[in-house]
Amino acid sequence: MLDIGKEFKLKLFINGKNVTLKPFLKNFIKQIILSMVFNLDGIKDPKKIELMIEKERR
Repeated sequence: MLDIGKEFKLKLFINGKNVTLKPFLKNFIKQIILSMVFNLDGIKDPKKIELMIEKERR
């Protein structure tokens, strides 16, 4: 598998707290997200990618 994530760093925050990830998991998440982003039409050279997942309030 091509390592497209080597130029990118990943930080995970849960409820505002930085969560330390083991190298395997960090690389796995980067590879998945970057693979999806690079396959989007019109995306040529992303510098920063932000993904936010929030629980819906009911």
